[in-house]
Amino acid sequence: MKKPLLLLLLVLCAHAYAGITTYQFTSLNWASQVGATKCDGKTDGWVCDQQASEYMTGRTDAQGRLYSQGVSVKTGTSGAGATSVLSFTEVRRIDFNFCQNSSKGRGVIYVQVGDNPYDSIVINKPATSGSGIYLRDSIVRFETPQTGKIRFWITCTENAINLNTIAIRAKEGGTNPFTQPSFQLVTNTDQLRDSDLVIFGVADGVTNMIMGYYDSEVSKNNIHAVKAKYANNRTEVEPNMEMAYLFHEMPIPGGTDNEWVIEDIGYGGLYLVADGGRTKNKLTLWDKVDSPSYGAFGYWDIDIAANGEAVITNQGTSERKWLQYNAADQLFGCYGDANSQTKVALYRYTEAKGTDDPAIAAPFVNFGDIRLVKSGDSGNSGVSGSRVIPVNGNKLTEAIAVRLAKGDIFAVNATELDQDGDQLTISFTASEEGFYTDTVILSSTGVTHKVPVMVNVIAVKTVAEAVQAKDFETIFLGDVVVTKKYDKYIFIRDATGSMLIYDTEDPNTGKPYGQGLENGHVLTNVQGRFKNYFGLPEITPTAAWTVGSTKKECLPEVVEKVDSSDVCRYVTITPNNEYTIVDQFNTGIDVDQDQPIDAIVMWAHDALELWVVRQNSQSAINNHKSQITNPLYPKKIFHNGQILIKYEDKTYQL
Repeated sequence: MKKPLLLLLLVLCAHAYAGITTYQFTSLNWASQVGATKCDGKTDGWVCDQQASEYMTGRTDAQGRLYSQGVSVKTGTSGAGATSVLSFTEVRRIDFNFCQNSSKGRGVIYVQVGDNPYDSIVINKPATSGSGIYLRDSIVRFETPQTGKIRFWITCTENAINLNTIAIRAKEGGTNPFTQPSFQLVTNTDQLRDSDLVIFGVADGVTNMIMGYYDSEVSKNNIHAVKAKYANNRTEVEPNMEMAYLFHEMPIPGGTDNEWVIEDIGYGGLYLVADGGRTKNKLTLWDKVDSPSYGAFGYWDIDIAANGEAVITNQGTSERKWLQYNAADQLFGCYGDANSQTKVALYRYTEAKGTDDPAIAAPFVNFGDIRLVKSGDSGNSGVSGSRVIPVNGNKLTEAIAVRLAKGDIFAVNATELDQDGDQLTISFTASEEGFYTDTVILSSTGVTHKVPVMVNVIAVKTVAEAVQAKDFETIFLGDVVVTKKYDKYIFIRDATGSMLIYDTEDPNTGKPYGQGLENGHVLTNVQGRFKNYFGLPEITPTAAWTVGSTKKECLPEVVEKVDSSDVCRYVTITPNNEYTIVDQFNTGIDVDQDQPIDAIVMWAHDALELWVVRQNSQSAINNHKSQITNPLYPKKIFHNGQILIKYEDKTYQL
């Protein structure tokens, strides 16, 4: 087992300095957190004066807008509110981030600092029906800065008001990113330094796991994954020093280039290696990093893309060189193909800044994978989106200037921000597919902070186009029909071909994406990561799709022969010795080789399989094949012991 970790991480929940303190509420009792730190309600946070009606967890729409999140105060109650634990000095401004429901919600937000007179914000119905669900800010400004504990309360006269966050601009008494050490996403190899502490994360944008430590009782061949909490934008991961590795930059013996040697500090003197210098297919720990037999098996080359995806290549003689995350088995290991599993992301330990250091901070902005609607698809051509980020300033004496390095598809809503910081809206508009990047440059009094911005705009693909994708490429499909659902297997097709959705759990609901799906359901907005699994084209969903209100008839296609290009296709065929017949769907049928079957065509590494759905009568096919001018979708009906074939408006009785 791993030795106890002696290195301690102190995360402050409160510290005195100038800046903006943003509290996000997490329960109807006004519990809160600052950044990734949960406040305890004693040294920081809020004391509940009046409990609210309920707490609502928000969601993000396709444009990245957060909605329906916060503590809900409903009509008919006596109101709800809380008082801050801390006393704030020289409060100049308070931002309330809130929403209503789709088209209703009225009331008043009251706020009072110390013994000063209270101020108020009147909340009216949304100006546009449907817009009330999106979070937005209202601001209270004080001409004369005020000092004291902050009390707020909300009364509601119609429907509900949901309060998400309160941001306090004051001289001292708050917390912000400058006072909290953190693990930040590495977006360029040049950001890594010798003796950095690093956590290995997962780069798919949805998996909340990180690499654990080697445990001889658990990690037999690889290193297990453990659960972790990522920031919503995946730019930060919750500190977990027990899972951190120490990076050393060292030259390979006999070579000229420096590579990385990765030490597990919990063991001390043991290094992350491919194969362990002994066996194949292992990611493990060893007390050596180089050997005559296996070469530099403890040395790693690291290349990191702008979105944080890291290619980590072992420099030893192992055939399995690439460190990746195996989603199916929830482990980290080494593989023989750089794209055979999910790429990792690295999170580097970043010290807190001193309270007297002038600094600017703002989060990395990744809009992620965005569906491009082109002419011919439903809707208008092109895609756009926006995101609001907090910009924080510390000990600055002048305003913060804002500009974009390129400004081609990206835009910002301000050229200057307050010296203590403010919110900045970053937007994009794109009409063509592509991976776009830019940099927001923030500067003041000799201090500069650069914020990477990116978006991956992806055109909608047909099934025929999708099956040509690279492994782990993000795919957006047009409308598809479910031909057969079995456990995690969801077979789909459109007019161009067939493929498989291999179902996973929706992190928002904890349930499979395909729960309740049936044959014939039409799916819209299917998206996920593509993989050619030993000849089987499949997509792993990364977001929920829309299910049509009506079903389409989804009958098998009558064929005489199939080959590997027909994988996932739903067919009626007379089997022969070329195919293996599998009762995967547990039909209990004893298939006669001379009788046609309805089946899904599958590929088992090097041979075709027919997963039988049902058995048919040979005479039904022979007698009526000539009468069906287009045998693509005949419908077989079993009625009162008789077999009927219905095609278009005619029914043929056997």
